Amino acid sequence: MMAQQGLETYRTRPAVIDAVRSLIDGADESVTLAVPKSALVTFAPQLRAAIERDVLVLVLVHGETSASIPAYDDIATAVRTIGHGITPLLVTADVKRGLTGHVRVLTQSDGDYRATRFDNENLAHDEFTMFLGTHWLMGTERYVASVGSFPQTFSAFEFAVLTAALALRDEIPITATAQVVSTADRTETTISGRVVNVRQSLVYPASSSNPAERSLTVETDDGRVTVGGSGATKERYECREITLYRADN
Repeated sequence: MMAQQGLETYRTRPAVIDAVRSLIDGADESVTLAVPKSALVTFAPQLRAAIERDVLVLVLVHGETSASIPAYDDIATAVRTIGHGITPLLVTADVKRGLTGHVRVLTQSDGDYRATRFDNENLAHDEFTMFLGTHWLMGTERYVASVGSFPQTFSAFEFAVLTAALALRDEIPITATAQVVSTADRTETTISGRVVNVRQSLVYPASSSNPAERSLTVETDDGRVTVGGSGATKERYECREITLYRADN
């Protein structure tokens, strides 16, 4: 292992496995994971625990293999698959920390392969964007968790977007109450109203041609407003926390 400030490079399979497990264990809001099918079972206990903590877990598995894989329904929020192993090893936790490297570091004990763990929000954001904007889009949707019961409160905006998209897909009317910040003047406020539109490409059917776009449109008493996640610029508000309710309860 070689270390620099905020970076650790691993050259052995056991060290990489431990690093990935640690990242999943430390996630409070979201996990993205791209691994070969044959390696997925290695992280199943950590993924299962993350689901039990109500963490958003997006798993992309790739490569043709006869290896058995665990059932998706208790280890992920959503799963996509790619037939050929063209995706690197990619992991992010809470869009704050992550790991990336050659995928063969998990599948071959010999060879000069390596992976680097980083504790840097800028790098994590870049990896998160690459995961969703490139590799996730190439995958085929294999599993998505059920919407579940409402109300549900989210600090991870992507999780709220995914849940809202599934609710509207299932023709379940929902409303939202969100603590937000104006993208114009940074004023903090609370908005409430019916969710009338979702822009996203996390689940089918995609409603945005831009994979980086994830937003909700809420019909408030003052008219329709758009809400985006952390760093939002095109939307009227940046979301800090949001609660979704079933409108017909």
